[in-house]
Amino acid sequence: MSLPELFFTERQKHLLSWVEGGPVLAHMEDAETLRITSPAPHGEPRTPHDISVTGDALLYAQASESFVSFALDGDRLDVTHHALDGTRHGWSAALPTAPRGRWALQDVIETRSATGGTGFALTVVDEDEDEDEEEGEAEGDTLLLVAEGAGTVSHRPRAIGTLVHWDEGAAVVVLREDRGPFQPLLHAEPLDVDAARPVVTTEGRWLDGRDGEALVLTDAPGAPRLALWNLRDGSLRHPDAEAGPGPEAVSGPDGSSGPGVGPGSGAASGPVDDARFIGAGTSSALVVRTYEGTDRAWLLDLASGAAEPLDTPGAGRLLLRVATPRGAGLYGLSTTEGTSYRWIGPDGTVECAPGAVPPDPALTPPAHTYLGSTPALVYEPPGGTTAAVIALHGGPESQERDELRWDGLYRELLHRGVLVVGLDYTGSSGYGDAFLRRPWKDWETAFRRDLDACLTALRDRGVTADRTALLGGSFGGSLALLGCVLGEGLAGAVAAAPLTDIRRQAARAAADDARYTAWFSERYDLASPLARQRTFDPEHLTTAGPKQRVVIVHGENDRVTSFEDSSTLVVRARELGLPWSLTADASGHVPDDADEARFRHDQVRDALAAVLDLP
Repeated sequence: MSLPELFFTERQKHLLSWVEGGPVLAHMEDAETLRITSPAPHGEPRTPHDISVTGDALLYAQASESFVSFALDGDRLDVTHHALDGTRHGWSAALPTAPRGRWALQDVIETRSATGGTGFALTVVDEDEDEDEEEGEAEGDTLLLVAEGAGTVSHRPRAIGTLVHWDEGAAVVVLREDRGPFQPLLHAEPLDVDAARPVVTTEGRWLDGRDGEALVLTDAPGAPRLALWNLRDGSLRHPDAEAGPGPEAVSGPDGSSGPGVGPGSGAASGPVDDARFIGAGTSSALVVRTYEGTDRAWLLDLASGAAEPLDTPGAGRLLLRVATPRGAGLYGLSTTEGTSYRWIGPDGTVECAPGAVPPDPALTPPAHTYLGSTPALVYEPPGGTTAAVIALHGGPESQERDELRWDGLYRELLHRGVLVVGLDYTGSSGYGDAFLRRPWKDWETAFRRDLDACLTALRDRGVTADRTALLGGSFGGSLALLGCVLGEGLAGAVAAAPLTDIRRQAARAAADDARYTAWFSERYDLASPLARQRTFDPEHLTTAGPKQRVVIVHGENDRVTSFEDSSTLVVRARELGLPWSLTADASGHVPDDADEARFRHDQVRDALAAVLDLP
């Protein structure tokens, strides 16, 4: 199995728990079978066991470390717990009668019941059984709380949104109101029995909640910070502020701006990526922060703000996959170190097990540096350098991390003598709000400065522009195309699923959600009659150099950026005599299965080899 196939397959597995020897994982064996695998104790084989996917919903309950299936039968809900050791346990709950016809299950989340056990909050809608009856006013959602041995509690939400938390102790439900490109609104709404209390609202990303407290991520994406939200009175407190300076943007080398520079700097003040309560109560949290392109895990005392670094070496990216009463599980991935699993105990102890992708001992981890004022991760080949690739992440409000980008393609490039620069171009997240906003409505000026600084640094290393290619995906692909306009001496570019017509892209997004009109208008000069000022416009992008080889790789089923726009752009370029080409595949914006992952990887690899004339 190729590395892209191996990596894609492993990413489809769910980290559930930890036993002696390593992680307990689950994956869909087929459309009707969930397979659970555990490490072999003392070298003895351990037989996987399967769970049939039946009923109306299947949920992994982290508190009890079991899969739970739900089946509606009229006014009765049948619940079956499938423990990770293969044992089963079932119970039923009586539901209130649906006024109009029958309940249809829309969603289910885990919660804690008043008796201290695991409960479940269901989102249901009342479907009319009489299909011939004229449609009346929509009834909206009903929320039902069920637990073994307890009566069902019903609540009709007044706030808009999707249920993310039900807190019996605080007598509130929390609903997330998605707002398209903008940060969600979180509404803590009192239950019907306490309807006189007002709904309290905050803006941010929901992370975790228990005992009347919640962890939310505020101020994202410019400067994401962890906040403790009181669900009763709506107050917010940033625990990192208790321990001194937080991740405010300050001036760094060459006038750069971002967190982790100056007083209070370092990994402990990097932007927060994820967090969960750990152990009993709400006194501490496991926090993942990103600093200089690498994730690090911390045990945070939520009262004092003191943060204890955890031993997680060799993981460029850490994805927080599960949090149970016994601890939390992380999935680590790195270009040089491969993949791994880590289990963090409530006291901060760390256990580690290798993943499917092994380390590459010939490679060294990337170095975070500033090229002028532009931050970057630089990957050095193990031997001599013959060429360079400048890699541009998507977003734009994202950042470069050491995380097996492009399904391990960096590894192949490095072994072929190609130096890789993962560029955090101006407009990336992770370096403060000013850095993120600086290029808005003038992307060309900002990216010219980034590109010039990068090419100067490469020239100092002996790599000329004609031995340098740009590689980008999604918005990064758009910048790769723009780079060929700004740097005619470049060898060329490979752009995967790029945005190639900003006006058409904005119009499509606004047709689906009108809020995108404001989002695009704030960042791009859509109203300008000049193609150059619109920047990401077919007329401007095809003013690239006549000798630059450009390859666009795009899935015909992409629902994020337009395959048709890319096709039109390539046709225009070829009519102008430019050596551009389009490689199509059947994928969406990103590969949907292991075969598509391998095909996309191979097409991008071969395109870069052609652009750089690699042996």
